[in-house]
Amino acid sequence: MSATTSIEWTERTWNPVTGCDKVSPGCAHCYAEGVAERFWATQYPKVPDEGYGMPGAVKQLRTREFTDVQTHEDRLLEPLKWRTPARVFVNSMSDLFHEDVPDAFIDKVFAVMALAPKHTFQILTKRPERMRDYVTARVTNVADALRDMGREANAITLVTGLKLNDSEPKRRWPLRNVWLGVSVENQHFADDRIPLLLQTPAAVRFISAEPLLGSIDLHSPVLEADSDDYLDWVIVGGESGSKARPMDLAWARSIVEQCQAAGTPVFVKQLGTKPTCDGCGDTVAVFGVRDRKGGDPGEWPTDLRVREYPAL
Repeated sequence: MSATTSIEWTERTWNPVTGCDKVSPGCAHCYAEGVAERFWATQYPKVPDEGYGMPGAVKQLRTREFTDVQTHEDRLLEPLKWRTPARVFVNSMSDLFHEDVPDAFIDKVFAVMALAPKHTFQILTKRPERMRDYVTARVTNVADALRDMGREANAITLVTGLKLNDSEPKRRWPLRNVWLGVSVENQHFADDRIPLLLQTPAAVRFISAEPLLGSIDLHSPVLEADSDDYLDWVIVGGESGSKARPMDLAWARSIVEQCQAAGTPVFVKQLGTKPTCDGCGDTVAVFGVRDRKGGDPGEWPTDLRVREYPAL
């Protein structure tokens, strides 16, 4: 399932995998889970109930839940049909590196991304250890997936850029059109996930600090391009929805200032439904934020009106 999207930092979504489960506080009010609760009863066939297939079990079906992770072979080739180059958020309704997604299916996703170099694919995960291990080990498997798709003649070249007659081959792995990122909502998960991201080969490595639930010190070395491992891009945003938790503008302001000091592109996505400002009362009243998710930059303090992208 693919679609244009209102997510400000991307242009399309592509969901060859749907379904996920919660692994940290940022997942508490997952927007994708809300979509599933509203629509999946009619969008997807029922699934076997727990115990189905066991000896003596009664064959029963139930409505698919968000925690039922499914892969969708029929959606794999969608990006090859899009004529206009686009930034594509991969799996807005799941996590590509969820433990229930087979490596062999991830191979196919990467193979399609290799076949669509005009698009830029943005992948976010809360499972950075698996992402690191996959990217560092699976290049030949992606080439095999390309062969399975009938691209045998140029499989290795598409993935690695290596040709037998090249004296100075230009490597394509990691794929130059694939950005890899991790979601971090507070200092604990920034410290936990960012080091694993920085161990992962990628053309662009980024973080999404959304929903931002506390202050984060990114530690300047990870923002400096002259260090061994650094971040190429930072997204920041508050939580939206009826159950949204507050975001103190000071938390977002600190991230913006850290990025600007290091020359790292930063993208403020939204202030969230409940932006607050320690010491200045109700931010909604103070700044006149009327947009339901705090997504109108015209209503923000001027220093937070920053929407930058990595230089390619």
